[in-house]
Amino acid sequence: MGYAKEWLEREEWKNLKDQDMPWRDELLLKITYRGALRISEALNLRYPYDFTRTDDNGFVTIRSSKTSDTPEEQPIGKDLVKETERFMYSEDKETSYVFSSRQDTKMTRQRAYQIINEYAEKAEIEKKLGTHTLRRSRAKHMLDEGHDLSFVSKFLRHDGLKTTMEYLKIAKKHLADRARELDEKYGL
Repeated sequence: MGYAKEWLEREEWKNLKDQDMPWRDELLLKITYRGALRISEALNLRYPYDFTRTDDNGFVTIRSSKTSDTPEEQPIGKDLVKETERFMYSEDKETSYVFSSRQDTKMTRQRAYQIINEYAEKAEIEKKLGTHTLRRSRAKHMLDEGHDLSFVSKFLRHDGLKTTMEYLKIAKKHLADRARELDEKYGL
């Protein structure tokens, strides 16, 4: 369980998020992916304490993470903050945890793993997914869209580029291949 070293291709992510699912599960996938959150960070989110919205942006506050106990704001978009607000007001919950169980306790990592894999199966994704797959996928998609490695590293809240390179399995050969593609494109 947990730490799958694969990521979803863009089309796989689209198929996964487009599955018919309860609102809570949809929010779990979208918030975890969009913020590139570790599953423990997502499961610890409480409303309204950890959600802020400005005119242009929306953030979640990560109070404790693998690398820091200093609260950090992570962007998820104001639309997801608004959606979380609507979700929480529509639920009659005794807890402020966004991702809770039927007993109004915080959802477990095991349940999050089950949810991800249940909808992956429905989407006919034939990869072994873990709770870290959404975080890894978001980072890979950002890199594929042309964001530089230092931006992706900061977005993941990694301590350095080396960590991000290892995390995304970016080998020297991959860097050389990308450089060669650019050289060919520009006739260098």
